[in-house]
Amino acid sequence: MDQDASESLPAGKWVYGLMGGFLLVMFIVALTVWIDRQNRTNLEQISEPTAVGDPVTLGFDPRANPGREVLRWKSQPYFLQTNEPVRLPEFEAYKIGEDDKQKIELYQIQKQNDLRVVLVKIAPNQFLRLTPR
Repeated sequence: MDQDASESLPAGKWVYGLMGGFLLVMFIVALTVWIDRQNRTNLEQISEPTAVGDPVTLGFDPRANPGREVLRWKSQPYFLQTNEPVRLPEFEAYKIGEDDKQKIELYQIQKQNDLRVVLVKIAPNQFLRLTPR
């Protein structure tokens, strides 16, 4: 009668197998959570292609001196097209890039005829039209 207690019970090996399987599943879950946490910045990037919620990036009012260059984009100087602001819902203005100094966000309307004209946000739902000369 030198038998081990685990060998005498037929369910003993089954219990150890169940515990080992449970530990293996827990290890796999912990590994996938760790991998997901390492890649979280790549997986959860949020990009907003419209002007909704964007701050006003224009540091001065170009309407005070209409003949002055407002910004440069793609090495092209841009000037005011008109002094009147364009009233436009922010969700209709799509980002197309930043100026050459990467300080001012530039926008366009989706169905715009002249692609050289860009918009600059001056207030919520208000934009200025800029055009190259």
